[in-house]
Amino acid sequence: MTPALAAPAYAQAPAAKPVTALKKQFVTGRGVHFTSVSKIDVGGLTSVKLRSKGTVGFGRTGVTASDITLKADWGDLFGDEEEMEGLNKPIHTITVNKTTYSSGHLFDSLLPEGKTWLRSPGGDPARELSGSFLINPLDPNTLQTVLSTTKARGRGGVIGGAKTTLYRGTITVKQLLSASPATRKQLNGMSAKEKASRISWKVWLGTDNLVRRVTTSTRETVKIKKTSIQMALTSDARFTGWGKKIKVTPPPADQVADLSDIDGEVPQTPQLLDLNRGLGR
Repeated sequence: MTPALAAPAYAQAPAAKPVTALKKQFVTGRGVHFTSVSKIDVGGLTSVKLRSKGTVGFGRTGVTASDITLKADWGDLFGDEEEMEGLNKPIHTITVNKTTYSSGHLFDSLLPEGKTWLRSPGGDPARELSGSFLINPLDPNTLQTVLSTTKARGRGGVIGGAKTTLYRGTITVKQLLSASPATRKQLNGMSAKEKASRISWKVWLGTDNLVRRVTTSTRETVKIKKTSIQMALTSDARFTGWGKKIKVTPPPADQVADLSDIDGEVPQTPQLLDLNRGLGR
């Protein structure tokens, strides 16, 4: 009976030290590197794959800057239409000083001659990270909320030279999105069923309680006309170089165009959860 009685208390215990360790990393000029691979499978076939890598810069309050390259492989989702050719080009996004600079992807067709970057005001690096992580472990509230749903832990092996402990559990979409201001607004318009969807997660923590790896998976049955289709979203993110000196800088000014310089709407960076919902509709 002892293990059974101890389980509820244990489930709440892991969050404190990792959150404290994360906040200690919030030093101006320091940061972390990451790589991430995500897949959305429809009916057992991989329809979309997202690969991203980047650098995240910290300030005293958390993530303040990011430099991310995201490559989306849409497979046969859009056929061979020439006008969709730009979708498979990488998106390079730099967010610094509350401004976002975007290059590649569909931006290339919108920019004036001689310009390679589009500047957008009101940049939020935490929002940009939503395209790479279903669970963002660089946000203290999100990390605390996720680890509070821990069901089990064990040895995690060595990742990037660090000995790790593996934590695992499940969390609802509503719990996850409610934890972070950067993603909370995504709850608007979601059905009760979507909010109740469960995400299985695994987090590998080093002996210093810093996150080394996060994986997630979620499944959903959607109906398209009269056909039921199984959809699965998985992601695998790894973090290296904690505490290293990081400097995220904007692109050269002479290569930058403003919103007033382009015709048409600004393309949206793919966001994992929104993309998964969109494919299911």
